[in-house]
Amino acid sequence: MKTIKLLFGTLLIISVVLFACKKKDPDVIVLPPINNPTPTSSISTFFDNNLESEIQTFTINPSTDYMVTGINGTTLFFNANTFEDMNGYTVSGLIEIEMIETQSNKEMLLWNRPTTTTDGQLLISGGIVYVNVSQGGNQLSINDNAPIQVSVPSDNYIAMDYFTGSEDNNGRFGWELDDTDTVTTNTADTTNWNPNGGGLFTFDFTIDSIGWINCDIFYGTGDPLTGVQVELPDSFNGTNSAVFIYYSNLNSVASLYDYDEDGVFDLGGWSYATPIGQNISFIVISEINGSFYYAIVNATILNGHYEIISSMDMMGPVTSTDIQNAINAL
Repeated sequence: MKTIKLLFGTLLIISVVLFACKKKDPDVIVLPPINNPTPTSSISTFFDNNLESEIQTFTINPSTDYMVTGINGTTLFFNANTFEDMNGYTVSGLIEIEMIETQSNKEMLLWNRPTTTTDGQLLISGGIVYVNVSQGGNQLSINDNAPIQVSVPSDNYIAMDYFTGSEDNNGRFGWELDDTDTVTTNTADTTNWNPNGGGLFTFDFTIDSIGWINCDIFYGTGDPLTGVQVELPDSFNGTNSAVFIYYSNLNSVASLYDYDEDGVFDLGGWSYATPIGQNISFIVISEINGSFYYAIVNATILNGHYEIISSMDMMGPVTSTDIQNAINAL
């Protein structure tokens, strides 16, 4: 639709110029362009700050067996001598464990951790975990023969797959199925049950490398799929805005992208699709010259869905806390 607007504007300018060329007197005076400063944005900092605020840090002695429990109920169990330095030597002395955990697609959105594979397939998440280990600021690794044992609480007894996550060169985060590792669904051990995390069941797996892990299943109901595009108001585009699909009835979230920075976001091409008929919210988060803006627009996905976010939909300027509160209220 922006292409149509641009074409109409171009034809209008040509018409005006042709008309002006026929006039002999007075001469047409062309004013110099106004040099407005280029708007700046650090929208990625919004997500980085959200992630940093969620880091839980534990100090342990790696020479003995040890277990830590996160505020959302995720447990990490370490055998003695699990950790090595980057030269492969077993470490001694106190070490620092960093963990980030959630089972909420609202937090996944606020962290820019969408539940989609690197090739655009929608996932339904049972929970994501990030683990990092260091000693005195030096990165450590995990002994292949003594991986970390992880339990993620769940209210659902369902089979899950094991996915690892990373960013590509464009900063797009996605998940890859890892067939070499498995997730086992078990009844929770209520003797060590964490009331903060809850859950009658657990997704159990091991971690043998530093990074992001996601317990997921593919969305595979057989429902028809469609591409989705979202058009933002003028001045809002891929340089200063992030756009998401928040699924009301699935523990899922998808990111849309504007690689050509024209203000029209999509899932990464029409081969990247989402289920028709899902009740969702389009979430826009923007930061321009230090000011935050956001929009939440509810919709039902239609075939060939094209959503126009108007300037009236954009709320702001607001604080980053306002955005967090609005998303958590969904």
